[in-house]
Amino acid sequence: MSANLERLLAAIRHLSIDLPPVQLEEIASRLPTLGAKPLREAVMRLGTSSRARERLGALVDALAENASVSSEAVALALRASGRTAERLAAEQRFEIAWTGPGTETVPLRRVDQVLYELVETSKKGVLLVSYAAYKAEKAMESLRRAAERGVRVELVMELSQQSGGKIAFDSVDEIRANVPQARIFYWPLEKRPANESRRYGSMHAKCLVVDGEAALISSANLTDNALELNMELGLLIRGGTIPARLAEHFNQLMSMGTLQPVPNPE
Repeated sequence: MSANLERLLAAIRHLSIDLPPVQLEEIASRLPTLGAKPLREAVMRLGTSSRARERLGALVDALAENASVSSEAVALALRASGRTAERLAAEQRFEIAWTGPGTETVPLRRVDQVLYELVETSKKGVLLVSYAAYKAEKAMESLRRAAERGVRVELVMELSQQSGGKIAFDSVDEIRANVPQARIFYWPLEKRPANESRRYGSMHAKCLVVDGEAALISSANLTDNALELNMELGLLIRGGTIPARLAEHFNQLMSMGTLQPVPNPE
């Protein structure tokens, strides 16, 4: 298979993941009737983000490189790829995670049980985002074992000096002592929005993404109280595109410098 055709197939695949079916259908319907320049102008208007416009531009460029491929064939490939992406998304599995008072009619797994299971079964990468992180010995032990298996462990957390007094102390030393292989990131003050009173926003997100295949989005911080005592609610997502997209979002924030590595002590 030629490199040009590979690029065309990749452009179709990426669009089927990033664009909703209605937009894919609109592109497919216009392909047989528009020339290259009108097509570029038409499809680029469908891009509501820089990522979508990049994907659409890649498709138009790939079409120009593959003039021997009929527009009808490309339209059919777009529709087929879109239907496949829809089916995969439908096969996503969701599960409620809950820590707190239980009920007899709705059995739920605890947030901490789900977190430990995901980390313990990780194979490639663990991304853990938490506003606060301290006194969570079992979680730290799970992360340490994952790192020792060769799993990439990355943590995003709030630091006391960046929190404006909202967090009394850091747990960076504790994390480094327990999981020395982990990479720790933070949100610098100069990267944050502030209001008229010069109060800065907080790094308040909490989630866990494992291998780009499963994600736990939760209200729980990485603390013993949150994992064992508080009333906390989370949603576990397995399969589909959401876990990978969530991991990619944080990776982009790291690449852009919005999230930066915590400096090593001198």
